[in-house]
This record gives sequence, C-alpha cells and structure tokens, in this order.
Amino acid sequence: MSPRKTAVLVGFIFVLAIILFGLVYRPWARTWGATDKEIDRPMPGDEIVEGPIFDATRAVTIAASRDEIWPWIVQMGYLRAGFYSWDQLDNDGIPSAERIIPELQNLRLGDLVPLSQDATAKVEILEPARHLLLVFEGDTEATWAWGLYAITADKTRLVTRLRVGTGGIRSRLVLDAFEIIMMRKCLLGIKRRAESLS
Repeated sequence: MSPRKTAVLVGFIFVLAIILFGLVYRPWARTWGATDKEIDRPMPGDEIVEGPIFDATRAVTIAASRDEIWPWIVQMGYLRAGFYSWDQLDNDGIPSAERIIPELQNLRLGDLVPLSQDATAKVEILEPARHLLLVFEGDTEATWAWGLYAITADKTRLVTRLRVGTGGIRSRLVLDAFEIIMMRKCLLGIKRRAESLS
C-alpha cells in the first residue's frame, strides 16, 4: 500500500473512532444501567455544579432492601472500606471490605470522606437508607450523589450521579474514557456484597 493510501486509511480509522466514541461509547458510559426516568430525575446536589463538563448517572438493581445496601455505601472511602472497584487504582492496593465495618457506620453531616491521598469530599446530605451527597473539597468542583429507591421490600435501585464542573480537555477525556470502568465495578461490587448478605 502506498504511503498516501496508508495515510488516508489511518485518517479514516481515526475519524471513525472519534465518531463511535462520541455517539456510542460516551453516551453509554455516562448512563450505564440507568433508565431515562432516573437520568431525568433530580438528585440531591444537582444545583451545586451548574453547567458541568461531566454529568453521569448510573444505576443497578440490587436484590436487597435499602437498609441492607446503605451500610456498604456509608463506609466507602480511601483507606476506609475502599470503593469496591479496582483497588490497585483507587485504594493503594488494599482490598475493599467484604464485610460491614461497625466503626465506619457513624458517618455524619460535615464529615470528610477521603477519596485519595490528596482529595476529600464533605458529607452535605445524609438521609439514612435514602440519599448521600458528597461535595468535593479543594480545587475540584464536583458532587457525588447516591440514591436508594425501593422497588419492593427486598429489591432496590441504587443510583449514583457524578457531576464535575471544572477541568480541561485532558480531564474531560479521562472522565469520558475511563471513569465508567471504576464506577461500573463499584456498583457491581456493592450489588454482590449486599446480595450475599441479604
């Protein structure tokens, strides 16, 4: 193949990849598991970040009650119970908890939840077995909302929404391309743990 044809082919593949990323992967990643109703439904903290560069709502159905799921959420955090995700990436390689830890169940309004070595989020809303809202501290303008919505007495929709208001092109690309990898595993990790004890 001539250099010109090779360049044309590479260019075509690059453009196609961008189109697929924008039209297929990105919408899927930002709404994984969530219904249209859940995406459109307001969640605590939506008003804090206006015009976010990243707005993602994800959800999973869990065969457990809201009260059985809640303890797994409130104990999350860096070097706490972990994030039930890829521990090598978000918890210094320490395995996320496989049990409910009593001493981590007393989360209160105003508490700081560690997200990494140098990032924390403040508990702004805490409605046991219903809603938790974390607002990032420092330079990052972001909110991380959690909601538990009962389907039946022993089946629940767990919905999470991450809204980020600041960041350059690199931050947007990282969020759009890779954040779903962590969040999907987190949600499925909570589901597995809650259902195993339900």
